[in-house]
Amino acid sequence: NPNPNPQGREEATKAGNLLNEYGVQIDQVHTSCLSRAIETAWIAMERMDVLWVPIRKTWRLNERMYGGLTGLSKKLISHIHGEAQFKKWRRGFDERPPPVDAFSPHYPGNDQRYVETIKDMPISPWQTLIRSLEARKLLISRRMPRTESLKDCMARTIPYFKSDILKKSLFKEQKNTLVVSSENAIRGLLMELCGVSTEDITSVEIPTGLPMLFDPKTRSIRLLDDGQGGDPLKRYNFGSKPELLFKNGEVFVGRKQPSKAENAAEQEERSVAGEPEQQAASRPALLQ
Repeated sequence: NPNPNPQGREEATKAGNLLNEYGVQIDQVHTSCLSRAIETAWIAMERMDVLWVPIRKTWRLNERMYGGLTGLSKKLISHIHGEAQFKKWRRGFDERPPPVDAFSPHYPGNDQRYVETIKDMPISPWQTLIRSLEARKLLISRRMPRTESLKDCMARTIPYFKSDILKKSLFKEQKNTLVVSSENAIRGLLMELCGVSTEDITSVEIPTGLPMLFDPKTRSIRLLDDGQGGDPLKRYNFGSKPELLFKNGEVFVGRKQPSKAENAAEQEERSVAGEPEQQAASRPALLQ
C-alpha cells in the first residue's frame, strides 16, 4: 500500500489540471481504501478546486489481491515461476496467484482499515475463533480475499459500480463522478462497461494518470486533448487493441471549455437572450 511516487504525483497534478481546463464539474468522488488512490484523488481535486466534494472510500475499488505474490517484484516472480506463468497471473482473466496465509501481514483481514469497517463480507468462524482466543475477547473476523483473479476482482467492483455509481449517482441523482482506483480494478470495470470479451481483455492496458471519460450511451471511453499532438493511442499504452475501448475511431471529447469567468459571462448572455442553459450529461471519469 505505497503512496504515489514523484512521477505519480506529477501525473495526478496534470490530470487534475486537464480536467479543470475542460471545465469538468465533479459532484462526488469514489476511490479505494489504498493510500495511492486516495492521494491521487486529493491531488487531482486540489487542481480542480473541488476539495470540498465528498469522497467515498470503499475496499471494493481496491487493486486486485495478488495473494502470495504481494510485495514481490515482477522480475523476482518471473525468475521463480517463469515468464509464461507470470503473464498468466498478470494478464489472464481467471488465473489466481497462490493464496496468502490468513495470518500473513499481507492478508487484508489483518489490516486495521478493514477489520473494523467492512461489514459486507461473510464471517469466518475459524478466524474468529483463533483471533478471539488470542485476544481473550470476541473479535469478529470477516472472510477477506486471500488471492484474486481479474474475474474475482470484477465480482466486487462491478456490483458496486452499477449500484452506487451508475444507478444511484448518474441515473437517479444526475451527478458527475470521478472514480480513482488501480489498474486491474479499472481494467475490469472497462471490460464490463465496454463489452470486452474474456479473450480480448489480455490485450487491454490502462495508462496511469490519464483521465478517461466513459459514455454509457456508446459504451466507450473518450480522452481530453492535452494539446501535445500526435496519436494519443501511440503515446499512451492501451495495449494491442485500443479499439476495444474507443468506438468508431473517436478518441477525444469536444473542445476545451471556456474559463469560469468566460462561462459565467456566456450564461448571463443566454439568460438575457432567454435561452435555456444546457445541462451537461452526467458521466463518470476514471483515473488510475
